[in-house]
Amino acid sequence: MTVEAPPDTVEDVEQTTVSLLGKQGPFRPDVRLLERGGKKWVAKDYRACTPLYRITVGAWNLRRERAALDRLRDVEGVPHVEAQAGRWILVISHFRGRDVGKTARERQSPEFFDDLQRIVREMHARGVLHLDLRQRRNILVQPNGRPAVIDFGAGLCVTPGGWLLRSLARIDESGVLKYKRRARPDSLTQAETDTLRGVERRRRFWPFS
Repeated sequence: MTVEAPPDTVEDVEQTTVSLLGKQGPFRPDVRLLERGGKKWVAKDYRACTPLYRITVGAWNLRRERAALDRLRDVEGVPHVEAQAGRWILVISHFRGRDVGKTARERQSPEFFDDLQRIVREMHARGVLHLDLRQRRNILVQPNGRPAVIDFGAGLCVTPGGWLLRSLARIDESGVLKYKRRARPDSLTQAETDTLRGVERRRRFWPFS
């Protein structure tokens, strides 16, 4: 059986685009769903952004997201970089699933949250902070019941074990605990409850959800 190669040119990305995902606008990349031969990918395409944004913030975001995903290439449950098509398009692997906020709570098992916490620990061990895990669309429940963490556009690569990682790690942890509390409130430990409350008291100072 032939394995379809990921689109790796601008023309290839355009020809394999089947839909745009999420919101579009001059200050955000187009997120394209690509498909060929039954294989799917996601492409972040900064070409439609305003020129000044694209060559400054957009370029920085693209480099930062690629750096984060490169560090996480051996972590199960996060996307992998499949190709870069030209300067402004990053092609990454696609996960089937529904976001955690739209998934029945019965499907969010204790094992699901254990596995999600495992992903976050492995991210942090490699010096990667997601920083937007409180957004439900960034945590998926796959058909097999396992989690996937997507969209590292707000992510940050730091020194593993360094003070910045230790300072910000609870933001990621609180994203897991937010949905664990929603689906299985009786399963939170006292330490997890304290972590979640501490982060939520400081949320007004944080630009993400």
